[in-house]
Amino acid sequence: SAMKKEKDKDKGDGSGKAEPSDAVSAKEREWPELIVSSCADATISKIVKGTFRVSTLNHGKPVYKKQEKAKGLDVLIYFWDDRDGLELCGWWFGPVVGGDQVWAFHPSRSSLTPPGNEWNIPNDGAIDPTFSITMKAVGGSSSVGKAEEGGDDDAVRKQLELMKKEQQEFEARMKEIQGRAQERKLREEELRKRGLEPEEADKKTGVKRARGAEDDSAAAGARAEEERRRLEAEARKRKEEDERRHAEDEARQRREEEKRKLDEDVARRREERLRQEEEDKRKREERRKNDAEEERKRREVEQVRRREEEERRRRDEAKRMEERQRKLNEEAKRRKEEVAVLGMIEVLTRMACAVPEDFPSLEVMFDRAMEMLLPYTGRQRSVLKTEAERVLKRTRGYVKQADLCRQDWEDWYDLRQQMPAALLEE
Repeated sequence: SAMKKEKDKDKGDGSGKAEPSDAVSAKEREWPELIVSSCADATISKIVKGTFRVSTLNHGKPVYKKQEKAKGLDVLIYFWDDRDGLELCGWWFGPVVGGDQVWAFHPSRSSLTPPGNEWNIPNDGAIDPTFSITMKAVGGSSSVGKAEEGGDDDAVRKQLELMKKEQQEFEARMKEIQGRAQERKLREEELRKRGLEPEEADKKTGVKRARGAEDDSAAAGARAEEERRRLEAEARKRKEEDERRHAEDEARQRREEEKRKLDEDVARRREERLRQEEEDKRKREERRKNDAEEERKRREVEQVRRREEEERRRRDEAKRMEERQRKLNEEAKRRKEEVAVLGMIEVLTRMACAVPEDFPSLEVMFDRAMEMLLPYTGRQRSVLKTEAERVLKRTRGYVKQADLCRQDWEDWYDLRQQMPAALLEE
């Protein structure tokens, strides 16, 4: 009957339901695994290094997922087209498809699989030449580079087309099942408005139809309807479970993202503190070196200043000593001149008062004074010399005259002594 055919069709549609992940998992064995090597950045290397497998599709190209999680986060390799701009088009490493957090980037738009090298790590950094992606074939062999370079271009395209076709068929089946469920819901609401329960209406309809059909057809239709309802219930249950799991995954990812951001913030603050401490230490060391250099220069200037001051003090002291010695010499010379002058005056005075008895000794003393005192009399030398010559000449004349007078007196006295006394009395 028509109703049985419809029930058989519903049964076939319900039994053929499959999730997109199940469709991709059925073909995972046909996709090669990717072996990601380490990179120059130690932090990112711990996250991205490992084995990746195909998990789903995004923008017409496969999404690879790492077998193990890194710091509680999924690690994905996915392609993003140019819908947000050419600068964002390419292959990315990140925990979520299309998320803000990423670790590496490759600008290739033509590659069907992740390129094997020339990745920017981190995503806004330079190309890391040490980083590579090895494509491990299904049979166990491996090759480095892109799928096109290994000669698997057609196979990769066929697998992508097959995955797209399966995904489209699944989406069509889900839409058809959802439409039929909506029709059944509307029909049940219509029956409730009429005052009949859906089960009673189904029983009455089944009884009416069973009167004109065989018992085995009615039983088969009932079983088909029951199977369809069971499959719909399972589908709803799976959908609810998937939504719940998806919500839990999103909540977990949010918590992990918040924890990661908190850890990153703590690490960033720690790094900033360490960097600030290092900068302060460097500035203190530089300031200490500058202070030491300034102190050294100040000491050198002070030493130079002290040496110059000491040299100037020595020169001044030498000048003072020289001036003092000069004054002392002048004073000594002046005193010596005074002594010589006084000595000459004394000699001249005694010579002027000389008598014949002491003239010879005074003459010797005069000669010695003229020899020893006159040369040191200074500016009065010529005057004293002239006066000495005059005194000597006058004294010699006086002594000579005195000698003559005494000789005459002696002669007179001798003559008187020889005269008779009578003659003397007369």
